[in-house]
Amino acid sequence: MSDSDRNEEPLQPVDARLWGKREGLPGPYPVICHLIDTAAVAGVLWDVWAPGLAVLQPDVLGQRVAAQMRRLVCFWAGLHDVGKVSPSFQALVDDLYQALIAEASEYGQDKAVAGLRHHEVTQWVLVEIFQALGYPGTGSARRDVGHQIAQLLGGHHGRFCPAMRRQEMKDPRSRPGIGRGAWEEQCRAHAATLRELTGADEALRERLPVPTAVVVLGIVIVADWLASQESFITARMPGPGWKAAPSELRAHWEKSVADAPQVVRDAGLGRGLFEDRSFKELFDFDPNPLQASVMEELPDLVNGPGLVLATAAPGEGKTEMALYAAGVLARACEANGLGFCLPTMATTDAMHKRVSRFARRALLEDAALTKVHSMAWLSSDTAGDAAADAADADAVITDAQASTEATQWLCANRRGLIAPLSTFTIDQALTGVLPVKYNVLRLMAMASKVVVIDEAHSYDAWMHALLLRWLEWLGALRAPVILLSATLTGDTARSLVEAYMRGAGHDVPPELQPCYPGWLFADAVTGVVHAPRAVASERERDITFEVVPVRRDGDVAQAGHRLSVIKELLRPVVDSDRGCVLVCCTTVAEAQHTLHHLAGWFDELNRNGMQPPELRLLHSRYRARDRAAITDACERDFGKKARQRPRMVLVSTQIIEQSLDLDFDLLITDLAPMALLLQRSGRCQRHRDRKNDLHREHRPDWIGAEPHVVVLDPVNDKGAFTVPRAWGDVYDESLLHRTSRLLQERGAAPVNVPVDVQGLVDAVYAEDFAAVATLSDATAREIVRADGERLAQEAVQRQTANLIRICSPHDGKLHDLHKLSEAWPGVDSAWLTTRLGADSERLVCAYEQKPGVWTLDEAGRVAVPGWKGQQRLTRDQARLIAEYMIPVPGRYFGEGTELLDLPPAWRKNAVLAEWKLLPMRRVGGQWCGRMRPGLVRYTKVGLELETESTPYP
Repeated sequence: MSDSDRNEEPLQPVDARLWGKREGLPGPYPVICHLIDTAAVAGVLWDVWAPGLAVLQPDVLGQRVAAQMRRLVCFWAGLHDVGKVSPSFQALVDDLYQALIAEASEYGQDKAVAGLRHHEVTQWVLVEIFQALGYPGTGSARRDVGHQIAQLLGGHHGRFCPAMRRQEMKDPRSRPGIGRGAWEEQCRAHAATLRELTGADEALRERLPVPTAVVVLGIVIVADWLASQESFITARMPGPGWKAAPSELRAHWEKSVADAPQVVRDAGLGRGLFEDRSFKELFDFDPNPLQASVMEELPDLVNGPGLVLATAAPGEGKTEMALYAAGVLARACEANGLGFCLPTMATTDAMHKRVSRFARRALLEDAALTKVHSMAWLSSDTAGDAAADAADADAVITDAQASTEATQWLCANRRGLIAPLSTFTIDQALTGVLPVKYNVLRLMAMASKVVVIDEAHSYDAWMHALLLRWLEWLGALRAPVILLSATLTGDTARSLVEAYMRGAGHDVPPELQPCYPGWLFADAVTGVVHAPRAVASERERDITFEVVPVRRDGDVAQAGHRLSVIKELLRPVVDSDRGCVLVCCTTVAEAQHTLHHLAGWFDELNRNGMQPPELRLLHSRYRARDRAAITDACERDFGKKARQRPRMVLVSTQIIEQSLDLDFDLLITDLAPMALLLQRSGRCQRHRDRKNDLHREHRPDWIGAEPHVVVLDPVNDKGAFTVPRAWGDVYDESLLHRTSRLLQERGAAPVNVPVDVQGLVDAVYAEDFAAVATLSDATAREIVRADGERLAQEAVQRQTANLIRICSPHDGKLHDLHKLSEAWPGVDSAWLTTRLGADSERLVCAYEQKPGVWTLDEAGRVAVPGWKGQQRLTRDQARLIAEYMIPVPGRYFGEGTELLDLPPAWRKNAVLAEWKLLPMRRVGGQWCGRMRPGLVRYTKVGLELETESTPYP
């Protein structure tokens, strides 16, 4: 049928009195209008995204289905809210419902059912509609084509409804609250109108592959949100006397089609297409061996999606290699952009700047770049952007809970997952394989991008299990992937490649063994895993690890106490005129305590006429504005472009090991697992190798010929290895004990990077831990005991992950899409962050200057925005609040915590509504707040517990 013939056919009568949107609007917005709007927006999203979505291509769907998919997706997107044509939904606005049944009594014959959600009705009524349209039906949800699409559309609020039983599919309208008679006629009329306008004449003949269904639902959800924005609807409200006549419906459709491209552009949901440029054009320097190998060989291997795995020591240019490889893969796959995934907030913040610089050179045209993270540490710029965008955000008009969720996704802190370019933390990615709301949207967001996963070694057993499932889905979605790691065991590397290829439908050869340093490419199209490419290192160097036993109990002045040992190790920089030292601590509290002790010592030196080094502290528990200032100062003083390196001691936590490209003359660090120590050692004389030293003129005379790392080995008063209680479960005792013994076995023998890295990392995890043979029986027994606990814990973690994570994309259970989002008690989007042990809560301190007068600062100069009477925060106010945000652990809240109720203006901001407001009052002359662990205060060392603090000079 031609378009001209179709336009001449009369449309079935639609009742314009049936409302679809109401709250926040000047009047009721007809259901049919919203359905038409959503169908039109879905068409534009298809045009933008489909070329880069391999699961929508003919080789996956078949030529016949692929040719009609755009029309079908527009049709299905329009049908998403057909469940609003029911008494249970229409009765939600009583005055409109009463007027309806007064004018048309046939609508009053079926009663509304409280609690019956319109997305459930959508699924139930669409089963019969699709049957009538010729979608093959078997009476069984397992094989019924129409049921699959009905269930898919019923999931547009983020969770799928359960599959229908045979009897329910035979007579869906037997369910109370759905409605018969006039309600059924109007459902069919709405569907017929949409089918006519979208041209979806042919019925779908086969069930969609589950990965394809996930992508289609993602398009539907985003189209619904964009078409539900208040400004979009208000501008399109039908005038008085609008009756949904055929000519009016066609006019509305034509206007929707004309306006939809601008709506998508305004949301920043375009494409990020990569230009074919040389390595030097992209980065202004010649490639090193790793980068040159990828540049010369990868293009000839790639003919579609696949996985690149690269392993190399810190500082070997893996990021530039990955960005170049991303362009190669993107052009081969017609990918829509780039997603860069990292383990922490700090690494994400740092990488965001690098990706931004790369994008300006690599893209054919501008594309939105966003940063997405909800765990650990929230940077000042992201917090400000997110809160400010939420202040400006166009409200999404739907039911209350869905409105908040949709607005969060469409403002900057969530939109990054569906924008063309994004940097994000691992929790954002792995939530896609948990049975939580909108997990399918997180999966769809990655399906059309090149996904780079950095620091792939950073995760424990249960996180690794989730990562494997995510990679399996990425393989099934045919998304190109690049995996990067500095310290990855051989078994772990193989498991990652296997997971991706399994998702793509291929096996991995049993003899696969990645090389270090080097890279390999696994082809998701052909199933071929190409032979690993070994590369030489330009930054080969020897690092000396000196193990020094330290106690934490007793007199700090006594020899062997951790703080006393640190003082002695700092003597060279204290006694000379230059040098910068990094002291890396395990916990924030320990870093603060170390800083206090060193500050007291340096103050004493000052009083005695000596000039001590500067002292600086960096950790996660600062106000966003303060942490940003400290981080910027560190990059300026210790970064690659530092011109005048200060004489300074920086005390930090482990956030320093991955987040910043910094260089110190000496590294003093608490013990950590071997892989992390090797990663951390990359901060010691980072910009010095056997051929060059960027900071040669600033190096002190007291450093040796090679980088030197001092590892503080924790022992008890008897000299036996023991993990400090204060460390909690930050690191596994078994891995710490093994690392300690392995380093002691090596003695003074330097570690060659990269030659020795893979062997050391593998040795720590070896089942026949070689170092045990040389230990005393007592020590060996301790390691065996700790190993048993670790292996048992890892087994529990894997079992937990296997129970919680969603099914494999090829699991037969997914004939019922409900299995993808079937809720587990206590598992939600925040669950993953909590499991990561991150500083997952956001806190803002409010200082009570006098009763009812609250400020963000101690001096009383910055009033808390929105405190009295204000209904909505401005962008500037939201950004100001974000500057005072402090990330804190969730364990700080609970019994004993005193919090203020959030002002109404905060609660209306989709970002700030989740933050906490802590009242700070004067206690003994100091500002203090009360939290679960006790009194807290904010000082120059950040937020600290009063019981752990000492005066700061």
